[in-house]
Amino acid sequence: MVAQQTVADGWIVRRMMKLTSFERGFMNSSRHARHTRRTALDLFTHIDLPKQPACLEVGCGQGALARLLVERFDAQVIATDYDSRQVAVARERLADLDGKIELRVVDARAMPFEGGQFDAVFSFGILHHIVRGWRLAVAETSRVLRPGGSFVFTEVVAVNAVEQTLKRLVPGLDLLGATSLQACFAENSLHLQYWAPGGGRSIFAISPMAYCAAVARRSRSPHIEAQAN
Repeated sequence: MVAQQTVADGWIVRRMMKLTSFERGFMNSSRHARHTRRTALDLFTHIDLPKQPACLEVGCGQGALARLLVERFDAQVIATDYDSRQVAVARERLADLDGKIELRVVDARAMPFEGGQFDAVFSFGILHHIVRGWRLAVAETSRVLRPGGSFVFTEVVAVNAVEQTLKRLVPGLDLLGATSLQACFAENSLHLQYWAPGGGRSIFAISPMAYCAAVARRSRSPHIEAQAN
């Protein structure tokens, strides 16, 4: 592994990248664990992993997805989170899987991993938490994926009309919107294989934000591999 990198942030950015007490209560609930499991099982049908795949989770929360990866694929998992409190929660809940899951505090914008190290990277609802750095997180995800590897994720993004309007009103605003996210994938040789908006989530029916679940695959191009190493 490469050495841990760091990104300099002010207090406000650091606080926004961690969960509030209310959010932690929800994220660590059994209800959220069940939702994570259902979402993951659906997305698993859109990926093809080798035996005992090397998997990375960005934003592990309570560890529900990491556990499922071991149960379903016999995966070797590195589960990471920016918030050390969440890593502590996951470590306690995954204690019975010691040796299968490595837990680490990691900044997704500067990952301490070798290029092409993982068969798949998973990130459920994390990019919008990475203030002023979601593009770096996407680039890092591409770098650590092997050629042909999958980025499996869910996210809440600004719908196209809202994204374009805000960009005109606030020049320079780097909003996490569907159009910007997909363009960033293309710039980092991540090609969408599956994109499912909404999924019946009525809370977003009249909202300027939209929920999506998706899978992107990393290019096999030799020059991209050279950039990753």
